[in-house]
Amino acid sequence: MQVTSKAVQKIRELGEKQQPEGFGLRVIVELGGAEGFYYDLDFETAAKPDDQVFEADGLKVYVDKASWERFGEGTIDYVESPEFSGFHFDNPNKPTGPADDAPLATRVQWVLDTEINPGVAGHGGQVQLVDIQDGNVLVRFGGGCHGCSASSATLKYGVEQRLKDKFPEIGEVIDVTDHATGSNPYYQH
Repeated sequence: MQVTSKAVQKIRELGEKQQPEGFGLRVIVELGGAEGFYYDLDFETAAKPDDQVFEADGLKVYVDKASWERFGEGTIDYVESPEFSGFHFDNPNKPTGPADDAPLATRVQWVLDTEINPGVAGHGGQVQLVDIQDGNVLVRFGGGCHGCSASSATLKYGVEQRLKDKFPEIGEVIDVTDHATGSNPYYQH
């Protein structure tokens, strides 16, 4: 993993205002997002047991095992232009996703796996593709979403909205979960 001099300079600039002396950078790479990964940076002062630790221009960088596996060959840069200012992550390991002409079920599954499920995982949940029938997408909620009182809002404002944005050709997104059988919902009815 590489952190460019410009990125280190910006991190120091941001950290010197509020961080304790000897601060370093924590790099976090989670599954999800439009390109397959979410990237996050935070300040850190000490390594955790499974961290990879290295220095970039004298700045300690801490990366947990999963993030290292996802981004170990990547580069973090800081970019300033009229169109964009911020940290840029160049990751040769990023998943490419299915081709535009792949079956709709494959493309829907990709969006569920990379964009929807990382979000609902915070509540111990998951959304599974059951089938596509007559242009309608049938899904089943599992884990903390199974029986959750907020599942209809998650369906309407999360799953359905994202899938219809990505795939205008789909009709309805239908939840086929029997929520009455949920044994450990995140929000009780």
